[in-house]
Amino acid sequence: MSSTGTGLTAGWAVWGKRPSRQGYHVISACPAEWHSAYNEAIQHWSPGTPAPTDTLPWITIGPRLMPDGQLALGVYVLHGTDSTDVHNRPINRITHVWVPYEEAAVRGLGWTSLARAALGVALGAGALVPEQRHPKAEQPGLTASGGAVELAIGDDEHLVHEVDEVFTSTDGSTLSTNVLRWHAAVAARLLDGPVVVTGGTEEDALERLRLLDNIAAMLPYALRAEVSAATATSSGANHRIQLSWGRPAVDVECVPWQAVPPAVDVLSPAAREYHDLLIHAWESRGGPTVLNHLADAIGFDARDDAARLTPARQAYELLSALDDRLAVEARALRGQPVAPEVLDGFLRDPQTHRSTAKVMSRAKLSGPSTDISSLSTHLDDPQIAALVRQRLAEDLRAGDLSSVQERVGSLLGATARDGSQRDVVDRAVAHLVTLPDASGEGVDITSVLQLLASLQPFAPDTMPFTRGTLASRPELAHGLLRGAARGAQPVATVVAWLDWLGTGPEGGAELPLLRDLLLGPSASVWPPPQRWAAKNPEAAARLLDLAVACGRGEPVLGQEFFGDLCEVLSPLGTGRVLRRGAASSWEAESAPLRDVLANGPYAVLTPQSQARWDLLCALADEPLTAAAGHHGDDPSHALLDTYSTSLCRELKGLRQRDRAVAGENLLRELLCVAKDRRPGATARAVTERLVQAPTDPALCRLTGEAVAALLERRDWRADEEDARWLTRLATSLPSLKNVTHLYALRDAVGNSELTTDELAGRLRTARRAGVGTPDLCEPVTAWAKRHRSPGTALLNLLEAFLRAHRDREDPTGPAERLALERELSRGRVSELLWPLYYTAVTNDLRDQETEAVKAIRKETLRRDTIQQRLQHLNDMHVNRY
Repeated sequence: MSSTGTGLTAGWAVWGKRPSRQGYHVISACPAEWHSAYNEAIQHWSPGTPAPTDTLPWITIGPRLMPDGQLALGVYVLHGTDSTDVHNRPINRITHVWVPYEEAAVRGLGWTSLARAALGVALGAGALVPEQRHPKAEQPGLTASGGAVELAIGDDEHLVHEVDEVFTSTDGSTLSTNVLRWHAAVAARLLDGPVVVTGGTEEDALERLRLLDNIAAMLPYALRAEVSAATATSSGANHRIQLSWGRPAVDVECVPWQAVPPAVDVLSPAAREYHDLLIHAWESRGGPTVLNHLADAIGFDARDDAARLTPARQAYELLSALDDRLAVEARALRGQPVAPEVLDGFLRDPQTHRSTAKVMSRAKLSGPSTDISSLSTHLDDPQIAALVRQRLAEDLRAGDLSSVQERVGSLLGATARDGSQRDVVDRAVAHLVTLPDASGEGVDITSVLQLLASLQPFAPDTMPFTRGTLASRPELAHGLLRGAARGAQPVATVVAWLDWLGTGPEGGAELPLLRDLLLGPSASVWPPPQRWAAKNPEAAARLLDLAVACGRGEPVLGQEFFGDLCEVLSPLGTGRVLRRGAASSWEAESAPLRDVLANGPYAVLTPQSQARWDLLCALADEPLTAAAGHHGDDPSHALLDTYSTSLCRELKGLRQRDRAVAGENLLRELLCVAKDRRPGATARAVTERLVQAPTDPALCRLTGEAVAALLERRDWRADEEDARWLTRLATSLPSLKNVTHLYALRDAVGNSELTTDELAGRLRTARRAGVGTPDLCEPVTAWAKRHRSPGTALLNLLEAFLRAHRDREDPTGPAERLALERELSRGRVSELLWPLYYTAVTNDLRDQETEAVKAIRKETLRRDTIQQRLQHLNDMHVNRY
C-alpha cells in the first residue's frame, strides 16, 4: 500500500459473522488472499467482547508485521450492527484498516488521525457482507470486490497538532506543570509494561484515543512500532494492549486520569532516567521543541546496535539526540562523568537555561573538582544554593577540610564583586557554622572553625550572616581566632579577623582587650579593671588562650591578671559573689578556664609565665601543660632554676586554702605519683625548693607525703640522681628518713646478689632508723618468696637478723626478732608464709633439741668416766702404803 495525493492508501478487512451458527471470521478483505493474516491480527489485538451497556465504537491501534514483510500500523474499529445471531445476541463487527508504518511515521501521523479516517471507512462499511446481493454491498469505502481504500488525511495532520495546548504552556502554572508531569510519568510507566488509564468522563472514542495519543506523544515515534492502545477493553478479556482506558485491575498498572502525578520511584532505572531527561528537556528546550523531536524520532538504523536496546533505552537514546548539548546533559543526569571544563562551559554560558544549570551544578558538585567558581552566577537559584550547602556539609562530615576550603575559597573569589551572590556564599558559610547544632548532623564544630581559620580574613562589613552567627556565639569566635593564631603571622591574622568580627558589645567581652594587647603601644583598654576575670570567667579563659597563642603570654599572665585568674579557679574566690547568681556552680563557672589550661599553651612561654600557667593548672586540678618538655634534665639549667623558683614563690603567695589545694595537685603531677612516667629534673628542683627556708610547714608536709607516695610505686626505681635527691630531701624533711630507708630496703629485696646477712644488716639499720616492724613484713615476705623454700629462707634471715644485733652487742635482738615474728604470724602480708616458717622453725628446734639430748648424754657419760677416774685415783691415794 502507498500514498496517493494527500491521503493514504490502506489495506482493510471486515471481521464478523452472519445471523447463523457460524463463528466470527474475516468476511472480506483487501488483499483478499490475506484472510488468515487478518484473522490472526484482529484476534491478537482484540479488546474483548463489549457488554450490552457499553458505548460503541471501540477503537484499538496496534502494530503488526504483514505477510509481505512490511510493518503496519493497524486501526481496529469495533462497532455494532442491527443483526443478532441464532441465540439473539447482538452481532458486532471489527473493521480493520492499516497503513505502512514508514509512511505514517514520515508524515508524523498520530493515532487520532489514523483512527478518524478509519472510523469513517468503518461506519461506511455498515452491514457489508460479500455474499449479499443487496445494494448495501456497494456502499462507499469498502467494496465487496476487495479493492484498497483511500484514507482522507490532510497534509497538515500531525500528531503534535492533536496535543492539548496546556502541554506547551509557558505560564508555569500548577495546572500545566501537573498535566506535564502526569503524562510524563504515565509514558515512563508505559516503558515498563501495560498501563490502564481509569476514570474520566469522556465517552467519545476519538477523544479518548486523542488523550491516549497525548501520552504516546511523550515517547519517541519509533515506539509506536511496538506500543498498542485501546479506547476501551472488556473487564474479563486477557488482552495484549499496552495502553488503554479501562476499569481498575489488580494485575496491571492503573493510573487515574489526570490525578496527582503518579510516583516515579517505582519505575525501573531505565524508565526513570528517561522520565527525568524528558522533564529536563521539556523545561530547558520547551514543549513544542521536544514534541516535534520525539515525533521525528521514527527509529534507528537496523544496523545500529541501539536498535537492539530495550524500549526504555531506545527512548532515552532517541531523546538524547535532540541536540548535542542535551546529550551531555543526559550524561550528567545519569551521574556519568563529564569533564570539569565541559561543565564549566555550560555554567559560564549566559544562554544556559536554569534547568540545565541545576543539572550541571549537581554534576559539578558531585565531581572531584574543587574549583566551583563557575557556579557563582547561578547562586541566586535556591536549589543550586542548597546543593552547594549540601556538598560542603558532606565534605565536613567526611573530614575533608581541604576540599571545603578550596570550594568556599573559589566561590568567595568569584563573588567578590557581586554583592547579591556573595550573600548566598555568606549564608552557605553561616550554614556550616551552625551545622553542628542541627539535629542529626555528624559534624564537629572544630572542623568548621578550622575551615574558617584556613581562609583569608574577610574584609570588614562583608559576610554579615556569618559574622552575626559568630558574634552571637563567643565560643565560636574564640575557636576561629585560635585557629587563625596557628598561622605564620598570628598577630596580623588575628587582628584582621578582629577587624571583620568587630569588638562591639554583641561579641565576646574579651575581644577589645585582645585587640589592644595585640596592637601594643596603642593600647587603651589593657589592663582590664580589677577582678574583671572574676566577673567574666568565660571571657577571661578565652582571653588567656588567645593572648598566649598570639605570643602575648607575658602581659596576660602578669601579676594582676594572674591573681584575678586564681580567683576564678578558687572555690572560695571573691568572683563568686561579684557575678550575678552567686549560687551558681563553681565547677560550671571555672570549666572554660580549666579547659583552656588542660589544652596547654599553644605558644612557648617564658619560665616565669610557665610557672604561673602550671600553678593555674594545679589550682584547676589539671595536668601541668606548660613546663613539659621545655626544661631538659640538667638541674643546673637556668630555665629550670627560674621556673622552679617562680613556681615556689607564686605557690607560697597563695591563700592558705588555695595553697594547700594547689600544692597537693602540683606535687602529685610533678612526681607522677599516679602515672607510669618518671619524675624528672623539674620535679626534683621544685620539691627541693619547697623545703628550703623560709619553709611553709603545710607545703613541707605535702612534699613529704607526695615523695612517700612516689616511693610506694612498685614500677619506680631510683637511679643515682634520684638517690642523691632523696638524700637531700631527707636532710630537710626528717619524716622522709623512715620512708627512704624502707624504700632502700624494698629496692634491696630485688637485688639477687644480696646475701642473707647483708639483708639482715639492712633490716636492723631500717629498724633503728625508725621504720616500724609492720612495715618490714612486706620486703621480708617478698624476699622469702623468691626462694624455693620460703619458710627456711625466712628462718635463716631472722637468725641472721639476730646475729646482726649480737655482733654489734645490741641486746634488743631477741625482742626485735620476736616482734617481727609476731607481725608475720598475724598474716598482714602473706597468710601462706607463716605456716611455712612455723614448720621450718619447729623442725629446726626439734633438731636442736635432739642434738641437745645427744650432747647431754655424751656429757653424762663423760661425767661418769671422770667420776670413776677420780674414784680410782682416790682409792690408790688412800691405799698407797
